Amino acid sequence: MAEKNHHHGGALVTAAGRERGRLLVVLGIYVVMIAAMVVGAWATGSLALVAEAGHVAVDGSGVAIALVASRLATRAPSNTRTFGWMRAEIVAALLNCVLLLALGVYIAYGALQRLADPPEVAGGWVIAFAVVGLIGNGVSLLLLVRGSRTSLNVRAVFLEVASDAIGSVAIIVSGVVILTTGFQRADAIAALVIGVVIVPRVFVLLRQSVNIIMQGVPAGIDVDAIRTHIVAMNGVQDVHSLHVWAVTSGVPVISAHVVVDDDVIASGSGAEMLDRLVECLRGHFEIEHCTFQIEPHQHRSHEGSYHQI
Repeated sequence: MAEKNHHHGGALVTAAGRERGRLLVVLGIYVVMIAAMVVGAWATGSLALVAEAGHVAVDGSGVAIALVASRLATRAPSNTRTFGWMRAEIVAALLNCVLLLALGVYIAYGALQRLADPPEVAGGWVIAFAVVGLIGNGVSLLLLVRGSRTSLNVRAVFLEVASDAIGSVAIIVSGVVILTTGFQRADAIAALVIGVVIVPRVFVLLRQSVNIIMQGVPAGIDVDAIRTHIVAMNGVQDVHSLHVWAVTSGVPVISAHVVVDDDVIASGSGAEMLDRLVECLRGHFEIEHCTFQIEPHQHRSHEGSYHQI
């Protein structure tokens, strides 16, 4: 006998979906920051502000992508997409990786050119515009810190904002150096710092995104612990074909074949066993989407090799 039990209750909401309001506010802040950086770059001739304007623009597009993806993720499942569009958030995270890497290379190239031939930069105004950016970054980080713990898509935006904050600090330092020493290459160095800061977080985000696409076990979930909990339940003999993955960040999924005692099958207690399994996974591991196949021990010999693991 095979029985399955799926998510009980309302529709699934992704972690990023729960942060849509905060993401909208951050997007508004970014529009103001981009305008300030563009005006500042034009008024001062600062490459660092140009770099930060481009950096903020790409990161702002990342916020917009995150919002669109979180909306797509709420679309109802269909016969062609049985999980709906939840994984659109991960596609968005990958797209951000590409944009950020391209931006980092562009900034680094421009900075190296200016190191060889530095133009004159108005240090005081550079500081003023960078402070505006730093304030916007600080507010955005406070808005995103909660969602960054549960959503890969929101975490991507959080990391983008954090790197923007580092860029703003670097620009402020360069402005102070220019004002106090007249060392004009400080602006190009600040731009280079912004470019270098981008690259490491691209690879962190890329690794996390690929793990979800490859259906790796989500961070923080111990498969051996899940197996131990299931086998320890009364009436359970063994568990195999145990798979744990994530449709998107914040939405872990589990499927497993659970071998039960003969009296569970004979007494028709499969439904009760399914309820106990779901409650176990929900209570101990916060996994809502569970699919279990209940089977007697004789059934395993009829399954293919893939189900023997």
